[in-house]
Amino acid sequence: MKLFVQELLLKTYALIVRTGVLETRAGRRLFAGAYNLYKLLLEACEIRFLRAYVKPGEVVVDVGANVGFFTRRFAQWVSDGGFVIAIEPEETNFRNLLRNLDRYHLAAAVRPFQGVAAEAPGTLKLEINPIHPADHKIGAEGVDVTAYTVDGLVRQEGVSRVSLMKIDVQGAEERVLRGAGEMIARDHPVIFIEMDDTGLRKMDSSAQRVIDLLTEANYEIRHFSKAGKPELISIETALGLCADGRYTDLLFVPVVA
Repeated sequence: MKLFVQELLLKTYALIVRTGVLETRAGRRLFAGAYNLYKLLLEACEIRFLRAYVKPGEVVVDVGANVGFFTRRFAQWVSDGGFVIAIEPEETNFRNLLRNLDRYHLAAAVRPFQGVAAEAPGTLKLEINPIHPADHKIGAEGVDVTAYTVDGLVRQEGVSRVSLMKIDVQGAEERVLRGAGEMIARDHPVIFIEMDDTGLRKMDSSAQRVIDLLTEANYEIRHFSKAGKPELISIETALGLCADGRYTDLLFVPVVA
């Protein structure tokens, strides 16, 4: 059912894009409202359980912020001195992210960066998907985009501790993690990842490699049950959930010694 709804919405989005409606203020507002409702009801309803891992005054990193569905909520949670480092590469998404932050009076709690997160700083190519606003990805061809490392941004922004990192980057998850190694070793943040083995393999990675990287860093894996609560699962179960073209949200929680 969820996959059917997603496919229907993407077809509808493709038709709307061709009309030019999304270039208008009313069109953008309508799309923003529909997107927010879709995320809340279908794709990210478990977001409320992430709040337990974020306290006022802490720092969150949002890699693949898109138009700010997660960023906005993180910014509300870290009020009272905390902030969000939000990274989004695609130009239209980034503009809408800034608009949403202004609309909800959250700009002061977010430090936005237009670019991708990877294993090294520099310039990479971003493949743009014109009919899917959340499917832009690092590729061999595309538009030039600034590449940051999470470690570099954490140092640049003077962060003392990151409590949560969310990653949704269409197969580049391993690249993000390798550019965040110092921060992960120092802070042991909870890490929330949307993972798809097929997408990872297109980037010369795999779900197994991502999971190995984090379990070796002393993380355990949790998955959101039908009731929404994060439940401990095995590596084998996690691999099965994101196999065969499926994607799933996995929560990596540091094991307390």
